[in-house]
Amino acid sequence: MANLVKIERVKTYLDIANTDTAADVLLQDLISRISAWVEHYCDRTFAKATHTEPYDGDGTDTLVVRQWPIISVASLYDDPDRVFGASTQIAAADFVLYKNTGIIRLDGLVFSAGIQNVNVTYDAGYTDIPDDLQQAVVELVADRFRNKENQGVRSLAIGSYRVDYGDEELP
Repeated sequence: MANLVKIERVKTYLDIANTDTAADVLLQDLISRISAWVEHYCDRTFAKATHTEPYDGDGTDTLVVRQWPIISVASLYDDPDRVFGASTQIAAADFVLYKNTGIIRLDGLVFSAGIQNVNVTYDAGYTDIPDDLQQAVVELVADRFRNKENQGVRSLAIGSYRVDYGDEELP
Protein backbone atom coordinates (compact mmCIF):
# COMPACT_ATOMS: atom_id res chain seq x y z
CA MET A 1 0.00 0.00 0.00
CA ALA A 2 1.35 3.38 -1.00
CA ASN A 3 0.23 6.80 0.14
CA LEU A 4 -2.00 8.28 -2.53
CA VAL A 5 -0.98 11.91 -1.87
CA LYS A 6 2.02 13.78 -0.60
CA ILE A 7 1.82 15.76 2.62
CA GLU A 8 2.70 18.98 0.78
CA ARG A 9 -0.51 18.78 -1.25
CA VAL A 10 -2.60 18.29 1.89
CA LYS A 11 -0.86 21.18 3.67
CA THR A 12 -1.48 23.46 0.68
CA TYR A 13 -5.18 22.54 0.74
CA LEU A 14 -5.34 23.20 4.49
CA ASP A 15 -3.42 26.49 4.05
CA ILE A 16 -0.60 25.25 6.29
CA ALA A 17 2.90 26.45 5.36
CA ASN A 18 5.23 23.62 4.34
CA THR A 19 7.73 24.97 6.86
CA ASP A 20 5.18 24.48 9.67
CA THR A 21 5.82 20.90 10.81
CA ALA A 22 3.70 20.91 13.98
CA ALA A 23 0.97 18.72 12.48
CA ASP A 24 3.13 16.60 10.17
CA VAL A 25 2.96 13.41 12.23
CA LEU A 26 -0.84 13.53 12.43
CA LEU A 27 -1.22 14.49 8.76
CA GLN A 28 1.10 11.70 7.63
CA ASP A 29 -0.81 9.20 9.75
CA LEU A 30 -4.13 10.39 8.28
CA ILE A 31 -2.73 10.19 4.75
CA SER A 32 -1.59 6.60 5.33
CA ARG A 33 -4.82 5.48 6.96
CA ILE A 34 -7.11 7.13 4.43
CA SER A 35 -5.02 5.88 1.51
CA ALA A 36 -5.40 2.35 2.90
CA TRP A 37 -9.13 2.87 3.44
CA VAL A 38 -9.60 4.09 -0.16
CA GLU A 39 -7.74 1.08 -1.58
CA HIS A 40 -9.74 -1.30 0.61
CA TYR A 41 -13.01 0.40 -0.32
CA CYS A 42 -12.15 0.23 -4.05
CA ASP A 43 -10.75 -3.31 -3.69
CA ARG A 44 -7.60 -2.46 -5.61
CA THR A 45 -4.23 -0.79 -5.37
CA PHE A 46 -3.49 2.32 -7.38
CA ALA A 47 0.29 2.72 -7.34
CA LYS A 48 2.30 0.82 -9.93
CA ALA A 49 3.22 -2.65 -8.65
CA THR A 50 3.90 -6.20 -9.83
CA HIS A 51 1.16 -8.75 -9.16
CA THR A 52 1.15 -12.54 -9.46
CA GLU A 53 -2.32 -14.03 -9.33
CA PRO A 54 -3.90 -17.48 -9.84
CA TYR A 55 -7.29 -17.83 -11.52
CA ASP A 56 -9.71 -20.62 -12.27
CA GLY A 57 -9.85 -21.31 -16.00
CA ASP A 58 -13.41 -21.27 -17.31
CA GLY A 59 -13.18 -22.35 -20.94
CA THR A 60 -13.45 -18.79 -22.27
CA ASP A 61 -10.91 -16.56 -23.97
CA THR A 62 -11.13 -13.77 -21.38
CA LEU A 63 -9.36 -13.12 -18.08
CA VAL A 64 -10.20 -10.09 -15.95
CA VAL A 65 -7.36 -9.33 -13.53
CA ARG A 66 -7.81 -7.68 -10.15
CA GLN A 67 -5.61 -4.65 -10.76
CA TRP A 68 -5.68 -2.10 -13.58
CA PRO A 69 -4.62 -0.30 -15.65
CA ILE A 70 -2.38 -3.09 -16.90
CA ILE A 71 1.06 -1.83 -17.87
CA SER A 72 2.51 -5.12 -19.08
CA VAL A 73 2.25 -8.88 -18.68
CA ALA A 74 5.47 -10.68 -17.73
CA SER A 75 4.00 -14.19 -17.95
CA LEU A 76 0.71 -15.95 -18.54
CA TYR A 77 0.28 -19.69 -17.98
CA ASP A 78 -2.53 -22.18 -18.45
CA ASP A 79 -1.57 -25.43 -16.71
CA PRO A 80 -4.13 -27.94 -15.31
CA ASP A 81 -1.29 -29.48 -13.24
CA ARG A 82 -0.35 -26.06 -11.76
CA VAL A 83 3.37 -26.56 -12.45
CA PHE A 84 3.54 -23.49 -14.72
CA GLY A 85 6.57 -24.56 -16.72
CA ALA A 86 7.76 -23.26 -20.07
CA SER A 87 5.53 -25.63 -22.04
CA THR A 88 2.37 -24.13 -20.49
CA GLN A 89 3.30 -20.48 -20.94
CA ILE A 90 1.11 -18.58 -23.39
CA ALA A 91 3.13 -16.50 -25.84
CA ALA A 92 2.61 -12.73 -25.81
CA ALA A 93 1.58 -12.94 -29.49
CA ASP A 94 -1.38 -15.12 -28.43
CA PHE A 95 -3.13 -12.56 -26.24
CA VAL A 96 -4.27 -8.95 -26.34
CA LEU A 97 -4.37 -6.50 -23.43
CA TYR A 98 -7.23 -4.14 -22.78
CA LYS A 99 -5.07 -2.12 -20.45
CA ASN A 100 -7.57 0.36 -19.02
CA THR A 101 -10.11 -2.30 -18.06
CA GLY A 102 -7.79 -5.05 -16.81
CA ILE A 103 -8.78 -7.56 -19.46
CA ILE A 104 -6.49 -10.13 -21.07
CA ARG A 105 -8.10 -11.80 -24.09
CA LEU A 106 -6.63 -14.82 -25.83
CA ASP A 107 -6.40 -14.65 -29.62
CA GLY A 108 -7.71 -17.91 -31.08
CA LEU A 109 -7.35 -19.85 -27.81
CA VAL A 110 -9.39 -20.44 -24.66
CA PHE A 111 -8.33 -20.99 -21.08
CA SER A 112 -8.69 -24.61 -19.93
CA ALA A 113 -11.41 -25.21 -17.37
CA GLY A 114 -9.76 -25.91 -14.04
CA ILE A 115 -9.02 -24.83 -10.50
CA GLN A 116 -6.28 -22.19 -10.26
CA ASN A 117 -4.80 -23.45 -13.50
CA VAL A 118 -4.23 -19.96 -14.90
CA ASN A 119 -1.39 -17.91 -13.48
CA VAL A 120 -0.48 -14.38 -14.53
CA THR A 121 2.31 -12.03 -13.47
CA TYR A 122 1.80 -8.45 -14.54
CA ASP A 123 2.53 -4.82 -13.75
CA ALA A 124 -0.47 -2.61 -13.11
CA GLY A 125 -1.32 0.72 -11.54
CA TYR A 126 -0.36 4.33 -11.95
CA THR A 127 3.11 5.81 -11.90
CA ASP A 128 1.40 9.12 -11.12
CA ILE A 129 -1.81 8.86 -9.11
CA PRO A 130 -4.63 10.60 -11.04
CA ASP A 131 -5.42 14.13 -9.83
CA ASP A 132 -9.08 13.38 -9.11
CA LEU A 133 -8.16 10.50 -6.82
CA GLN A 134 -5.52 12.61 -5.08
CA GLN A 135 -8.07 15.38 -4.55
CA ALA A 136 -10.56 12.96 -3.01
CA VAL A 137 -7.90 11.75 -0.56
CA VAL A 138 -6.84 15.33 0.22
CA GLU A 139 -10.43 16.27 1.04
CA LEU A 140 -10.92 13.21 3.26
CA VAL A 141 -7.67 13.92 5.11
CA ALA A 142 -8.59 17.61 5.51
CA ASP A 143 -12.04 16.69 6.85
CA ARG A 144 -10.55 14.34 9.45
CA PHE A 145 -7.87 16.84 10.39
CA ARG A 146 -10.29 19.76 10.80
CA ASN A 147 -12.81 17.69 12.76
CA LYS A 148 -10.44 15.60 14.86
CA GLU A 149 -12.07 16.79 18.10
CA ASN A 150 -15.51 15.59 16.99
CA GLN A 151 -14.72 12.17 15.53
CA GLY A 152 -17.53 9.74 16.14
CA VAL A 153 -19.93 12.38 17.51
CA ARG A 154 -23.35 11.86 15.96
CA SER A 155 -25.22 14.57 17.90
CA LEU A 156 -24.61 17.06 20.68
CA ALA A 157 -27.22 18.62 22.99
CA ILE A 158 -26.55 21.52 25.36
CA GLY A 159 -29.54 21.38 27.76
CA SER A 160 -28.87 18.47 30.15
CA TYR A 161 -25.61 18.04 28.22
CA ARG A 162 -25.67 14.91 26.05
CA VAL A 163 -23.37 13.57 23.36
CA ASP A 164 -24.33 10.67 21.09
CA TYR A 165 -21.58 8.64 19.51
CA GLY A 166 -21.93 6.27 16.62
CA ASP A 167 -20.04 4.41 13.98
CA GLU A 168 -18.84 7.01 11.54
CA GLU A 169 -17.97 6.26 7.96
CA LEU A 170 -15.91 8.42 5.70
CA PRO A 171 -17.99 10.63 3.43
